[in-house]
Amino acid sequence: MRLAKQHIDLGMFTNDIEAHRRFWGETCGLRLDHELALGDGIVQHRYDAHDSVIKVNHQPQPFPSVPPTGYVGLTIARAGQPAWEGHTPDGETVRLVPPGTDGVVGIGITIRTPDVARMMRFYCGALEFDRVAPNVARCGDSLLFMVEGPGGQEQDNFIGPNFRYLTVQIYDADEECAAIVRRGGRMAAPCRTLGKVARFGFVKDPDGNWIEMSARASLTGIVPRPD
Repeated sequence: MRLAKQHIDLGMFTNDIEAHRRFWGETCGLRLDHELALGDGIVQHRYDAHDSVIKVNHQPQPFPSVPPTGYVGLTIARAGQPAWEGHTPDGETVRLVPPGTDGVVGIGITIRTPDVARMMRFYCGALEFDRVAPNVARCGDSLLFMVEGPGGQEQDNFIGPNFRYLTVQIYDADEECAAIVRRGGRMAAPCRTLGKVARFGFVKDPDGNWIEMSARASLTGIVPRPD
């Protein structure tokens, strides 16, 4: 996989953006880079975490009743301060750790699954991430920690409360999605274009967790082709 950025992004949704502003900006000490209107009243608040983006999507309308995903934890390296563990305003686990803890130099994402071996085959096979331990995959400098337990479930879309999707920045969304399918993955949503910002599509892991493959113009230098 040809990465346009050596860092995975993590997307989430909330109805309470003010509480999340305080959490990510004050508790975690992350910088708000900018906000992006996504349509349907949803505004994405993009927080920088060592060049990974924590995408806090504010949806004013209540969420439908949907089960949680397998994305159950976020670890962020933070130098010069003691380790801290707590929860987002909506209850997701976040750890702030000295750089190098568990190998994390940027961010690490914990994925809960009933079949760790199957998930590792997907992330290191279909997505071509690096296998660094029997239960740890790496994309650029971002780590994915697989832990055994109840995983995500099949959903028609990725909108819902808490952590909902990963984003991998690549150069050609259509090409990479097609390659992932050839290597045994499956599409969740076909590729489309968001103005002059990005062209992106979604694939699913074996448990049904959504993963965005995004070719963002600011990273690739290529204006995305229209739908």
